[in-house]
Amino acid sequence: MNKAQKKNNKENKNNITNKKLVTFKIPATSANIGSAFDSVGLALDLYNEIHIYENTNSKKIDFEITGEGEEEISKDDNMILSAMKLVFKKLKSKPDKGYIIKCINRIPLSRGLGSSSAAIIGGLLSANYILGNKLSLENEILNMSVQLEGHPDNVSPAILGGIISGVVRKDEDFKYVKINPPKGLKAVVAIPNFYLSTEKARNALPKEISLKDAIFNISRAALLTSALSSNRLDLLEVATDDKLHQDYRAKFIPGLKDLFKQVKMSGAYSVTISGAGSSILSLVKDDEKIIKKVSNAMENSFSKKKIKSEIKVLNIPKKGIIIK
Repeated sequence: MNKAQKKNNKENKNNITNKKLVTFKIPATSANIGSAFDSVGLALDLYNEIHIYENTNSKKIDFEITGEGEEEISKDDNMILSAMKLVFKKLKSKPDKGYIIKCINRIPLSRGLGSSSAAIIGGLLSANYILGNKLSLENEILNMSVQLEGHPDNVSPAILGGIISGVVRKDEDFKYVKINPPKGLKAVVAIPNFYLSTEKARNALPKEISLKDAIFNISRAALLTSALSSNRLDLLEVATDDKLHQDYRAKFIPGLKDLFKQVKMSGAYSVTISGAGSSILSLVKDDEKIIKKVSNAMENSFSKKKIKSEIKVLNIPKKGIIIK
């Protein structure tokens, strides 16, 4: 019997012996959307799953991790567990029995698609469930996740779904507007086979900007939210133009400017760096021919730089977290 068979047998045995209690599905996200740096994000229907089982053989919390990062993420020290411990501390309580946390990861790590947000939210939800759901989702869980992640435009659409605009902190609360996804809008995402850490991408940004660049982005970010809420998708190309972050991060993504040019020529409404990168987000009309052209343009642009990429065509779900 090989290693994989032994692993499957062990998991099957656990799933038969231990009762599954709940499942959380947490969507990927894309933030910034060009001009709206740190202030607009959207959900994508690519989900990490967390399944919680009773653990009749232990009083500890044990992790099983499959999919993205399964060889890299520690089962003893990870973001999910760290977030869980913060809930235990906040509620001044600990589990009175053991659990198995089975993680099925589909969101790539360090690619600007909200993998860390999904882990943090998953940990908060898991601990809250184990302690009797004492924290509210759209208030306490949302606020805790924003404080932990530091980027509200990532965690808020993962929790709430749709497009979240203007996330502003006021005291210990956060103000935002949710925009339902426009009809006929698809997201085409190119995921290159290299990591780009948020910290590295952040450090590339200037500490000060010109008034001219600030006005440039403010005007376009205002246009972006108006265009999305009024279904004026023809305005997205102009509305996603940016002077604050993408030019500074272009050096980390080979051929970015040419990729942007080719994707726009292929009929996309817009093309932007997803989050801090390295993934690229294109918003397109739900038209098979356009989607194919945009997908090919993204893949070919990376290929010219000898970079392999995976293309995903995704929806923007109206709902965020799914609980089963």
